[in-house]
Amino acid sequence: MTDDVKPAFARTLQPHEIRPKLRELLGVEPLPETIPDTREPAEESADGLARTQLSYPNVLGETVTAILLQPVAVRRRSHPGVVCMSGTGGSAERMTHARFRRARPDEGPLLGWARELARRGFVTLSLSLKGTVPRRVSVGFWEKQSRLLAPFGRTLMGEMVDEALRGARILGETDAVDPDRLALTGMSLGGNVTWYAMACEPAIRAAVPVCGGLGSLRRQILEGDPDRNSSYFYVPHLLRFFDHAQIVATCICPRPFMAIESRRWTKTCPKRVWTS
Repeated sequence: MTDDVKPAFARTLQPHEIRPKLRELLGVEPLPETIPDTREPAEESADGLARTQLSYPNVLGETVTAILLQPVAVRRRSHPGVVCMSGTGGSAERMTHARFRRARPDEGPLLGWARELARRGFVTLSLSLKGTVPRRVSVGFWEKQSRLLAPFGRTLMGEMVDEALRGARILGETDAVDPDRLALTGMSLGGNVTWYAMACEPAIRAAVPVCGGLGSLRRQILEGDPDRNSSYFYVPHLLRFFDHAQIVATCICPRPFMAIESRRWTKTCPKRVWTS
């Protein structure tokens, strides 16, 4: 692709128009008043946490599985709540592993990090997102869904944002959680969903995407490694209206927000891709 490619039918938006347009491009509709969920009985663990396995439907009627962790001794509406989302190869079970560790110091997944947050006083809801290996069936099936959803004005990124925001709604209705202190965090795939979901929803008070591909979609396409991500990353029509920087400036700031990128990620992409 040539460096001088220009978006077709490009249009500059006013700041107040960016969030509604972002939700439209992603296909993220307003949430229903209540999100029904199915829960198994809570189990107490030796580290002073109550673990509840639960599930809820996404906008397509698919089942999202999640694990709720909270301190056994809690005060009503006093704890911050964090929705936790893994990378493509992860799951709710990995994030809530009994041990907080990595099998190898310099590579491989970090296990038990959502559980560690719960040990430190947060109430966490760990999701097995639509894009994770346990749910996407296969890469071919994942890409087929992307093609078939597009004519309906829906995107895979939008479906995962919907799952995250539904999880946040459920978390905010948990007795131990202060609904005014809801946050999102995630790694890689989950990092992407983290910042897009925060941009779509003002009720999210803080977010920390890790390796969430935040910088410039245009530069990633033209100067980075476009094969690093599957089609979910390339939101249709986004560059007709804005790039990542405009989304962050108008839809996230001034809320607390910290984006973390790894050295291995930035080595595969020019530095300027991530400094818009």
